Amino acid sequence: MSGTRTEGGRADGKSFDLAAQGRICSLCPNMCRFLCPVAAVRKVETVTPRGKATLVGGLGRDETLWSEEAAGVFYNCATCKICLEWCPSGVDLVEVTRGLRERAALDGSAPGPVKALRERLVADRSLYGQASELARSLRRYREMLTPGAKVLYFAGCSTAALHPGLVGAALRLFETAGVKAAMLESEPCCGLPLDLLGYREDAATFAAGLASAVREGGFETVVSGCPMCTYVLKERYPALGVSLEVEVRHLAEVLAGPVPAAALRGAARIREAGDGPGARRRATYHDPCYLGRYQGVYDAPRSLLADVAGLGLVEMDGSGGLAACCGGAATTVTVVPDAATAIAGRRLDEAARTGVDLLVTACPHCLDMLRPAAGKASRLRVADLAEVLAERVGAFPGRGDR
Repeated sequence: MSGTRTEGGRADGKSFDLAAQGRICSLCPNMCRFLCPVAAVRKVETVTPRGKATLVGGLGRDETLWSEEAAGVFYNCATCKICLEWCPSGVDLVEVTRGLRERAALDGSAPGPVKALRERLVADRSLYGQASELARSLRRYREMLTPGAKVLYFAGCSTAALHPGLVGAALRLFETAGVKAAMLESEPCCGLPLDLLGYREDAATFAAGLASAVREGGFETVVSGCPMCTYVLKERYPALGVSLEVEVRHLAEVLAGPVPAAALRGAARIREAGDGPGARRRATYHDPCYLGRYQGVYDAPRSLLADVAGLGLVEMDGSGGLAACCGGAATTVTVVPDAATAIAGRRLDEAARTGVDLLVTACPHCLDMLRPAAGKASRLRVADLAEVLAERVGAFPGRGDR
């Protein structure tokens, strides 16, 4: 493996020198270890950024044998990229480890839970049950769709299966904002979990299928409330050899646009006038890794929470580019679920220290990690951006739809 270069793994099509990146990282003072969420909860040197890079070097020099144990180390990564924010040399550890996970997937040395997830995804076309079953569960929202609309609302596996009320919230926000949207008859997984776990060919097959459905529907824009979905559609599909040829935006970006935001503010003012004035409620916002560090979307959710929802925002110690991970990536949840839960607990503690009673995020995976971590006894409510906005403008679906 020494001196090898992975070609085409990056979205920009440039060569990626795996050995050089590994050397740089392994010789660094290792300050990023204090930010790495997996290392923080597992407390094992091997899974720190430098630990992984040192293993890359050992493999390249044939000082370390490739094995299932070695492969497992490269799945102890939340793919959150917070180490890159701190790294003075710009080492992208997610790219450093991507090739090793692909190698593990190809030669069968990936951890057992990874193989099981791959088999389930390929069979069901969704993370949670069969895609066709999820499609049937969302039929109640079809009346809010506009046949022939050029905007495709893509819910994503996690939203459709675990938080279907967010689908209703998003579509009602579209109605209020004057955005006409449609949905696919049946949504397949976007392919990101397979890509993250190293199954590049499977991910490319999923990507090609979804791209074909988008073309057949004549859509010009794809909007999703899941930043993992929007990231893979925008950035990874080209690297997988699939051309989507449409604009892809997160729900927050669309709703924060001048016209939709004005419509939502107007609806919020009407509702406030009917309810009477109230104290400005305080909240804190959790930046999803795949929306913030991966796509640079930090301001849109905050402007919506402040200007539409009327919330006073209190930032956590770690926010923006240095926001801590919730542990919700497929790698951590699948391979080290206990660590993923502990990571979510750490983030929840940060939110609690702000003294607010509302924690808002803009990712169903984050919601799925942080809400259970809060528990029923916590005074801290965890909510998605879509439901907070929909509640504010009086457009949230009835409790029977949640």
